[in-house]
Amino acid sequence: METKKDFIYQINETTAKHGLNNYNQFNVFRTMFKMTEEKHLHSRFIAFLLNPQGTHGRGTKFLELFLEELEMPNFRLDGATVVPDEVGKSELDNIDILIRNAHKEAIIIENKIFAGDSNKLELESEKMRDADPNRFQLPRYYNKVIAKGFKVVHILYLTIDGRPPSFYDKFPQCVKDLLIRKEHLKHIQKWLTRCISELVDDNDLKRAIIQYKQASLEFLNDIQLAEDLKIITAANLDEGYNFWINKEIEGVNQAELVLAQFKHVKWHTVYEFFSNLRERIGSTFGVEVFEIENKQITALTHRNIKTKISLSFRKNEVLYYVCNDSNGFSIGMVKESKSKEDYTLLLGNRYANFDFSEKEVFDLVNPLFSNDLVDKIVSECQAFVHKQELIVAANKDFSLEKS
Repeated sequence: METKKDFIYQINETTAKHGLNNYNQFNVFRTMFKMTEEKHLHSRFIAFLLNPQGTHGRGTKFLELFLEELEMPNFRLDGATVVPDEVGKSELDNIDILIRNAHKEAIIIENKIFAGDSNKLELESEKMRDADPNRFQLPRYYNKVIAKGFKVVHILYLTIDGRPPSFYDKFPQCVKDLLIRKEHLKHIQKWLTRCISELVDDNDLKRAIIQYKQASLEFLNDIQLAEDLKIITAANLDEGYNFWINKEIEGVNQAELVLAQFKHVKWHTVYEFFSNLRERIGSTFGVEVFEIENKQITALTHRNIKTKISLSFRKNEVLYYVCNDSNGFSIGMVKESKSKEDYTLLLGNRYANFDFSEKEVFDLVNPLFSNDLVDKIVSECQAFVHKQELIVAANKDFSLEKS
């Protein structure tokens, strides 16, 4: 009983700290957009404010504040242009935001909230991949801008947590030297506050920036709230299961609002599991592992769509996958037509589509259980890959004997 009381106390303290009771206030950005929409919401609104030719009528002022707040000196403002803009609304060369000036200087901004980096790792040959300077996203953008005759002075990598881009250690040194990592919550929020302070009169522009700042702050707050709830649940798995799954809500303040947060707890649990699995496979086999698509995790955890989530990697010219779907986990080789020898199912049909109503799946909220499952899958991967390599070697020996 004391454990249950302690769990409820922690839940109530956490939701109060994050101001969950304010979440039902009207906000036009929350109403019109998915707050995870990097391209059509966050990048476009930031680009609008940065654009000296924007209809905000403030010229280069917001851009000046941006360069100051995000510590990007040595960029001259005369002739500055920003893409995308209000008219075209399209990115240039898939770059989220590109700032250029009359002196042929450029700033590349990559805006990452949940999406992974767009790395081209699918080339057939290991040698081809190693020789391709554009296989990683930021070096690819850098080379495209350079090819147009511009000097890149900064590459800004905007994230929630300040993490580095994937495969950063393989970037050319010229790109590493230009890379600046900043955070939405810490740096963009401060810049927006400074923009608002520039607008003395109460007008539509000022209200729009205030609304965007509040919506993005709440969105970032959602992420931290989900992580805090996950930590509390991980430390109290039985009480957490009774609360989230069995809906034992006595004593929980604003219980319905809190229960609605479970989709975010599930999202982070699945995301962290696959991120860990991806890292472990990469380090175990010494290979690059394709990014998973976060929209698949969102479909599974937010909309209860029984979707397939998979990781893939290439080892000795063979493309392998690790998949979770309605059959649970499986390991196999990517082929147009597969035989029973080309894949294997793991753990029966346990963990099928991450059904959190199953206690074994729910327990993955705790990193100890999640890491243990990752260990088992990686071990099975090693066995499967080794078996396939033995088959390939045996076939080669057989061919040599025949010849």
